[in-house]
Parts: sequence; structure tokens; C-alpha cells
Amino acid sequence: MQKITLSFLVLVSLTGISFGQQFTDLSQEVPMDPAFRTGVLPNGLTYYIRENKESEGRASFYIYQNVGAVLEHDNQNGLAHFLEHMAFNGTQTFPGKSMLNMLERHGVQFGKDINAYTSTNETVYNISRVPTENAALVDSCLMVLRDWSNELSLEEEEIDAERGVITEEWRSRYNVGYRIGEQVDEAKYNGTIYAYRNVIGDMEVVKNFEYQALKDFYHDWYRTDLQAISVIGDIDVDAVEDRIVEMFSAIPAVKNPKERPFIVIPDHKEPKYAVATDKEVENQSVSLRIRYENPSDNTIGGLKESYIASFFNALIRARIRELIVKGDAPFLGGSLSSSSLVKGYGIYSVTATSKVGELNAAFEGIYTELQRVLQHGFTEGELERLKTNTLVSAENRYNRRDKITNDSYANSLKRTYLDGISVPDADFSYDFVKEVVAGITVEEVSQFATNFLKKENRVFTIVSPENQENEVPTLTELEEILAKVNRQELSAYEDDVPDQKELISDMPKPGEILNIKQLEDFGAEEWTLSNGAKVVFKHADYQKDVVGIEAVSVGGSSLYEPKDLPSVKGADVFVNSFGIGDFDEDSFKKIMTGKTANSGFNISDTYESVSGSAVSKDIETMLQLIYLRFEAPRFDKERFDVLMKKRYEALENQVETANSIQQDTLGHILANGNPRAIKYDKDYLDQIDFDRIKEIYLDRFSDASDFTFFIVGDIDKEELKPLVEQYIGSIHDIDRTEDWIDHDDFSPKGENQFRIGIPMVEPKGTVYIKMKNDLKYSREQVVYHSILGSILKLRYTESIREKEGGTYGVSVRTDSDRIPRNGQTLNISFQCDPENTDALKRIVYDEIEKVKEGVSEEDLKKVVFNIKKNTEDRMENNSYWLRALKSFYQFNEDITSSAYLDDILDKVSSKDIQNYAKKFFKRPNIVDVIFYPEGTEDKTVAEKD
Repeated sequence: MQKITLSFLVLVSLTGISFGQQFTDLSQEVPMDPAFRTGVLPNGLTYYIRENKESEGRASFYIYQNVGAVLEHDNQNGLAHFLEHMAFNGTQTFPGKSMLNMLERHGVQFGKDINAYTSTNETVYNISRVPTENAALVDSCLMVLRDWSNELSLEEEEIDAERGVITEEWRSRYNVGYRIGEQVDEAKYNGTIYAYRNVIGDMEVVKNFEYQALKDFYHDWYRTDLQAISVIGDIDVDAVEDRIVEMFSAIPAVKNPKERPFIVIPDHKEPKYAVATDKEVENQSVSLRIRYENPSDNTIGGLKESYIASFFNALIRARIRELIVKGDAPFLGGSLSSSSLVKGYGIYSVTATSKVGELNAAFEGIYTELQRVLQHGFTEGELERLKTNTLVSAENRYNRRDKITNDSYANSLKRTYLDGISVPDADFSYDFVKEVVAGITVEEVSQFATNFLKKENRVFTIVSPENQENEVPTLTELEEILAKVNRQELSAYEDDVPDQKELISDMPKPGEILNIKQLEDFGAEEWTLSNGAKVVFKHADYQKDVVGIEAVSVGGSSLYEPKDLPSVKGADVFVNSFGIGDFDEDSFKKIMTGKTANSGFNISDTYESVSGSAVSKDIETMLQLIYLRFEAPRFDKERFDVLMKKRYEALENQVETANSIQQDTLGHILANGNPRAIKYDKDYLDQIDFDRIKEIYLDRFSDASDFTFFIVGDIDKEELKPLVEQYIGSIHDIDRTEDWIDHDDFSPKGENQFRIGIPMVEPKGTVYIKMKNDLKYSREQVVYHSILGSILKLRYTESIREKEGGTYGVSVRTDSDRIPRNGQTLNISFQCDPENTDALKRIVYDEIEKVKEGVSEEDLKKVVFNIKKNTEDRMENNSYWLRALKSFYQFNEDITSSAYLDDILDKVSSKDIQNYAKKFFKRPNIVDVIFYPEGTEDKTVAEKD
């Protein structure tokens, strides 16, 4: 049985609706959307171009290489990925870092807008969110793609500098998952090259390869017959095509090119078996993977098969989750699904996770659910609900068919080029869902897995904690479990559907809008309701047919004593799992079939809030959910007990890792004795009380008059008003006025330095620096603080990553707080070779001193341009306007005004940032921590007050 990759299914659901397509011939090819301009140059390079007005004034540029790690020789292990890095280290047109400098001057940020990835079979580069009003910049981006295609410099000095960066990237990736893969991949891939090409590569090769090895890989495989480019966005398609033809046709085709091989994974009749253990594994797990051939299939039948596969996966996943939720499962977690393995192959997986010593029962339990489906099938009700949701999703997304992003198109085109999978137009896509997907039968879905349950190509893998006493099942025992379940006659699944179909059985008495106030600066209105609640509404169609709501009240967990905080957090975590109104979690999902509305709540340190979203046609359902959050929250003691039991069990099985020790230690240092910073352990769990959770929740959401409801979206206000009166106006109120409580600031004062040795599997150093200064609030200072952090990020990328090759990346995060008190923080952290922590940390402080001496105009322009571009992009979104309205009510600030940001950015100078840096770095409170491998130094902790 063939199926196409499920990544294509995502695009199908993003497209749309049609009128009268015919799909009787399942062998017919899925047609390509004619809106794409496609061509192939004489040298073999393929191109795709499309005008897309979704992001006005923006475009994305991609190059797809049919090249990956499986093409490497042993002396090149890791060089496909290494070569991807070198694309940012100099080309013929853009030597050194001049490409990145050029792009960043126009607000195109490295790591965010400029990026790439390498896998076993492909390498993809992108330049996204490029401003297109500058025609020269568009041309420059095409030149970058041209150079990536054929003109990498590969200078030896730059190669040597990058060795350290990639070594540190490997160090950051060398975790438990990586180590498990090393132990099972030979069985998983039947000894083929896939088992020995993990992309990041062999570090001995990375550190020591001859320059020619990299150049050979480049000249063998980076060639036009294995490349495609795409340009999607607010562009002139004809002009871009002319430049592509002119620019890329000049690249000569490679003479006598090497054949690009397809890697065949040989069949095996006897099952493979592998056991992997590791110190950082907590539970045991077992997987049966059955490999099958999965060639690309661009036919109507292949597309239908992909939906059948996704339906099977979704329906069995729902059944397994229901078992776990009810506490009836003999496994901690489990899955049954088909998925892609590598190019040309898929796998059917049966996986179960258990506590140590219970793996046999867990495996039997998960396989039993598969056999239950094969014996009795899914129910008509299960499938019909799923098909209804699929149709509604496709229909809603069709209505937003002009809102597909440039990068979504570009990512879909990758499959077009590499796998021959078309990107159809919106009409075709929705018609397919309506006519073909709607006709999929329960028998087709129920028997889907039988296509893969063959005796051949089976691989059993077990993952277990590194403990000789933990016995694991043998291959024979696992096969006996399968045989035992296959012999059993199982009972059919019972699909319990609630009799009640309406969320609210008895409609509440509506309130009234007593007063309307215009908020002209926002194009919004404030409605005061008879229960004292305020509703602030703004019509916005940036996201067509989408409406969002957020209700906010002051107070939060700050109003409770430390002993209550575990229950406050418990309310925040557990109540969402209890269901809502008359419905438990499972019943709620069933009655919400065909509805897009959702809701949730949150209790933070200083606020409580209720939020929701929906497409316009479901806004009444959304408001009903908001009403129920206040008036009919559900509290389920049986579900609470199940959740608590799982948390106790997880705590008992918890394994200390280097990361967990670092997090706990750092949390302890930063808490500095704060009684409100409570460690998550058994004592914490013991303090969570069901009755107290209920009391706290009801207390926080007991007073509509203390909430302001912000609604932004694509709905007419006259249609909205009666719904607001019905569902928000009927929420009870007690006319209570609250404020948050400012508890003492326990954060460490002065300069605090720590060197802490911890046990770890692979030597790794971590540097963490937190600086805090409680400067008085001003809008200029907030902007300057953000600019300062971005400039330091640029400096650290250049000095610590690129020049020293000392780390894969330095994290720099800035925060400016106003609640519960004013303050600015700067967090700097990175991982590296433990022998380099002190030297690299000195560079962190050296760069701070340099910023205090002055900021380059070049760096300032890059940062300012990027901030402006990001703000412009965010404004075309409902969430931006929700934030704007909340900010106005909270702080009386208009974030949409030019004075809030643009005026400051237009006037900011290098001197301003220099002066601010001197101010912020003048006696800040500092926490400076180095973590290193235990036993490598005698000194473990040194503190300087």
C-alpha cells in the first residue's frame, strides 16, 4: 500500500474549497496550482515563483538541495552539515560575513530569518521576511541563492574557525536521545549507511578532515541538476523570473555528474532486536517498528491514502489517550501509528512506555488496542466526528486561503521538488475533502494497519535505565506477547456519546450594556455591562473570520500564602483536565465536533485570566465556554486522583541528569530563600489539596465586575452585542475590588559568583549570567534596554561563536518589568567545552566594557531596522491588538502610537545606547554561575558577596 508524506496533508488543509471537481480516476495525478511559475533551466536547475500578498512588502527565498548526509564517504562523515555552515562564511559575491551584514542591515536577522538545515537526504537554505520595496535587496537575495548554488568560497581559515562551532553544536545535541540512537540505529536501519550518518557527524572527522574532503563533497553534489530555488511573496513575478534565468543560466552544468543514489534498506525475514540503556533514562519503553516501502505517490489515490493513514493515527491516538485519562491503561504512554522513516520508506510503530519492571504488561496492553481495532474496527461515530472536524477545518482554512504565508508555500514546494508531490490550488483541495475524504469508509480506516503488519522487516527495540538489575523482555518473550494477543477474542470498544448536546442546558438571564465609550485612538469601543464587567471590542480582519477574547483581572497567586501556592498551581494545571460544565474531558471533545471554539484560563503571579478563540461562525460557542469558565467550572476528584498518582509515580522514577541538576541548583540560587519559590518534590505534591484547588479557582473567577473582557476579531459589533449581553452580562458579580500584593524581593544582591561541579555523561560547561538593575521606568529606557541586548547578541555571535568557535550560540535575553516593581534584567548563557568557560566568560564581560565605551553605527542600524520590521509584521495580527488594548488599560500606554516606539527608534543614537549601558552596568546585581563536570576541579563552590 502506498501513501504520500503527511507533510503534504498540512498544506492540503491550508488550502481550500471548490466547485464540481471530479475524482473518479484514483490514478490521476494531483495537479499543481497554476499560480506557481515553474521552470527548468538548461543546466537542470528548477525554479518556482509565486506572487503572494499575504505579507505585504515581504518575500522569502529558498534553495533546496537534493543532497544530504547519506552521500558522505567515511572521511566526510558530518561534512554535508559542515558545508551548510560554510554557506554563511563567504561566497564569491559576499566574502566573509558580508552577506549576513548586508541582510541584517535590512532587518533580515541571522538565525531567525536567515537559516538552513541538513538532514540525511536534503539540505535547505532560506532567507525569509525580506523587505521587497527595495528592488536592489531582492536582487541581492537572488545573488545569495546563486552563490549558495555554485560559489561558496570555502576558505581554509573559515573552515578551521567553523570546526569549533560544530563541535559545540554536537556538544549541545549530545543528550540521552542521541546516545540511545547510537545503540539502536544499526538494527533500525538494517546496517545501512543511515545507521552511521546522524548528520552532525563524527567529531574526529569534523576536527581533523582535510580541506579537500569538504571541497570534494561540495563539487560532487552542489550542482544545478540537484537544486531548485523558490521565491514567494510580494514580488513582480516576471521581473524575478527574468533575473533567475539570466543569473542562474550562467552556471555551467557539471560534466559527467555522479549518480545521486537512492539508499536501499534491504529486507530481512527475521526480526531485529536491540536494547539501549543510559543513565539518564527514567522509564522503560519498547517499540515494534515494521518497515515498508513508501515511494512518493502524487496520485488522487495516494492523496486519499494519506488521509486514511492520518485518520487511523488520530482515532487510535484518541482511544489510547482515553485509557490513560481514565487511569485504566497498563502503560504510562503508548502510540500506534504509521509515519515516514527515511526517503522511500515508512514505518508502522507499536510503542509502549512503562515503569521499570512492567514493560511486558505495557507492550501487551498497547498491542491489544491495535488488535481490538483490527477485530472490531472503529465505530461510525468516531470516524464521522473526525471527518466532520476535517471538513470544518478545510472549510475554515479555505476562507483564509489568501493568508497562507510565504514560508508555508516554500516548505510545501520542497516536497514538490524532492518528492514530486504537487501543491494544488485551493479549489481542488477542498473539493477533494468534500468528495473523496467524506466518502472514506470506516472499513477502510479500520483495516489500514493490516497493510503493514507483515512478518518481514520487523525491528524490536527496548530502552531502559542503565541498571543491570532491570531485566528486559527477550525477543522471544515479545513475540510470545504478540501471539498471545492475536489468539484472544477481544471486546469491542464502546463509544460513549453524551445525550446532552448543548453546552448550556438552561440559558442564563442576559445582562445589559449600560454605557458605550469610544476609544477613537484604537478604533474600539468599551461597553459597560449591568454586572459591572467591561467589554472592550475592536473589529479587525487581519485574520479573516477569526475572533479572540481575553478577560483579565488583578490579583493572581500573590493574594495567597506560600502554603497555598502548590494548590494555586494545581488549579492552573488540573482544572483544564476536568472538563467543563456538564461534560468531562472526553465527552466535551465529542460534543464539540465541528466547532472551532476553545477556551482556557490562567492564574499568574499578579493576574488571573480567561481566554478563547473561534472562527466567526462559532463565536457564540466561544462565549458560552467563557461563561462556563466562570459559572460552571468542573471539578473531578476521580480525575484529580489519577493525575496526582501519575505525578507521584513520575517523581519516584525521576532520574537526576546534568540538566535537571543545573536547573534545580540555579533555581535555588536565584530564589535566595524566597518562601514563595517552592521546590517541586514530594512535599510540594503533598501540599496540593483538591478542595483547596476548588476554593481558589472559585475565588479567582467569582466576580465579573473585576474583569475586563477584550475582544478583537472579524465580527460585526451589532451581531456581537446581544451575545455579550447573554453570556458575559449574565456572569455573577460581587463588586469586589482587588489588587496584587508586592512581596519582598529576595533576588540576590551584589555580585555573586559560583563554580559548581556536577556529574554528567559528556563533559560540558555552562555559563549563566543574570544582571538586574532596578532603574526607574521610562519608555526610552525600555527600548534602549532591548537594543542593548540585541547589540550584545551580535557582538557575542561575532566574538564567541565565529571568532573563537567557542559555542554554538550565546543566548541573550532582556526583560523590563513594571509589576510588581520596576526593573531591568539581562540574562546571558551558553554551553561550551568546560576548559573554555573562564576564557569565554571573560569575553562576555569584555564586550560589555566595549559597549560602555561606544556602540558601532553599523550594529545599531541592524538592530533598529529589525525591531521596526518585526513590529510592522506583528501589527497585522489580532494578538497585537489584544495586547495593545490590555496595555492601555493596565498602564495607560498606547503601544500603537509613534511615541511608544517609532519616535524613539528614529532618534536613538549610539551615544544614547552607550549612556544607557553605563547606567545599567553601574553596580547591577549579578548572579554569575559556571557549571562544570564534577571531579575536574577541586574547587566546587566559591561565592563572593
